[in-house]
Parts: sequence; structure tokens; C-alpha cells
Amino acid sequence: MQFEILVDCIILTFLSITLLLSISILIIVSISIRPFTTNVPILLTFNTYLSLTLTCVTMSIIYIYNLYGDLHSFVSVKDHWCQLRTYFVNVCFCSLYYSCVLQSIFRLFRVVFYKKKLLQSNQFFIITIILQWFLSFILTLSNLFNDDYQHLPFLYRCWISFQNTRGLLLAALIIYGWPLITIVSIYTYIVRYIHQTNQIQRKKTIKRDLLILKRITIFVFVITAIGLPTILILFILMATDKLIPMAYHIQGLSMAFGVFIASIGFAFITPQIQEIFNRKQKKHRSILIRRD
Repeated sequence: MQFEILVDCIILTFLSITLLLSISILIIVSISIRPFTTNVPILLTFNTYLSLTLTCVTMSIIYIYNLYGDLHSFVSVKDHWCQLRTYFVNVCFCSLYYSCVLQSIFRLFRVVFYKKKLLQSNQFFIITIILQWFLSFILTLSNLFNDDYQHLPFLYRCWISFQNTRGLLLAALIIYGWPLITIVSIYTYIVRYIHQTNQIQRKKTIKRDLLILKRITIFVFVITAIGLPTILILFILMATDKLIPMAYHIQGLSMAFGVFIASIGFAFITPQIQEIFNRKQKKHRSILIRRD
């Protein structure tokens, strides 16, 4: 029990740090770029960090319940909100990955459909962001309606059981599978398009967008790896018919570490955010020089 409490605390620590980082970047973007809604890359990045923030909030609520249950094992934390709390976690994770899809789509429109300005406008992407959140709520309803979020007494929360292979695979396909397939397809299409066309005048813009899209693709692969422990545990269960100890805690730890990496990584793959930090560093250095 003591080890479970330690893991819960580590998970909550990762989530707390990620939450602080995400909120800080949201505030910095809001203050430094006004109005940020007129800058599509920043708008999409803001949407991604908003998804990250809400993911951390919903996961933290889940693991606070979990920690409370571990500390007071005689207390039941089951209530009518149990399944809904887990549903909202999946909604936020789904929105996080789909926000990466939107960033890839924007690069596709900038490179391939550059003449169609409507597809690159802030109004268009505000609509797509609303659609992204709508789809995240709708698509993840399948697990909720199939009663996949079961109350696990030893975890003091509702979750998809490892014995529920169908539910796990369905959630993985919706949250990780479709976004990853879409982003890789967009990247492949853009690379083929560049090789088949010769646009010297737009070479610099195309090269920059392709580099950013490449980083997004690699980064999504990295944060998708948070699902690998779940897949490995599932394979071990299918092969041995035994669930390894601490399986759900390992799963939770990988998810918390994944969002922590995401909060740092997205800042590095977004040139506008890097420019904001660079300006602040230069300003800080100039102040120090004046004092000297």
C-alpha cells in the first residue's frame, strides 16, 4: 500500500508541474501576442495547451480520489460521477491529440492549398477547434455507453479494465490511432507534393512548414508511446492470463509522464513561442548589462 501511495504522489507531482507549465504558457501567449486569435499558429498552440491544462485537471481529480482511497482504504469513493470523471479524462486526451491534427492540417493548407486564403484564416480554424472539441466529446461516448468505465475498488476510481480488451482497443483507436494515422498521412502527402512541384519562390516557407510538421509528427509518435505500457501489459495478460502487479499504476505513471513531456515539447516545436522566450531573454540580458 505504501508503494501505491508513493506512485500516486509521483503521478500528481508530474501533473501539477505540467499544469503550472501549461497555464504559464497560456498566460504568456495571451499577454505577449494580442489579439492572439488573429495568429493561427498561436491560436492552435493555445488550443493544444488548453487541452493539456484540462487533461491535467481531470487526471489530477482522478488521482486525488485514488490517493484518498489509498490513505483511507475503508472508505468508498464510488459515486454517480465516477464514470463521468473518467469520461472527461478521455475527452481531454482525445482533444489533445486531435489538436495536433489541426496543427498538421494548417501546415497542409499553407503548403498545398496556399492560394485558398479562407482555409488559412483564423475564422476557419476557430470553427475547426470547436469541431475538434465536439468530436472529442462525441467519439469518446462509445466507451461510456458501452459501460467500459468500470468501478475498480482496489483503485478507488472508474477505469477501463485490462480484462476489457475491446474497450481498451476502442479507446486507443479513437484517442491515439486516428490522429496518428492522419498526421502521418498529411506528412507523407506534403513530402510527395514537394518532390513533384518546383516552387522556388515559396521554398523558404515550405521548408519551414515541413520542418514544423516533421517535428509535430515525431513528437506525436513520442507522446503516443505513453500507450505502450498499456499495450505491453495487455499482451502479457493475454499470454499468461495474469495481470502484472501495479499494472494500473504503471499505466497512470506513463500517462502523467507523457503529458509532462508534451507540455515542454510543444513549446520547442512552435517558433512563435520560442521567439517570445528569446525576446524575454534578450530583454533580461539588456537589463543586467545596464545595471553593470
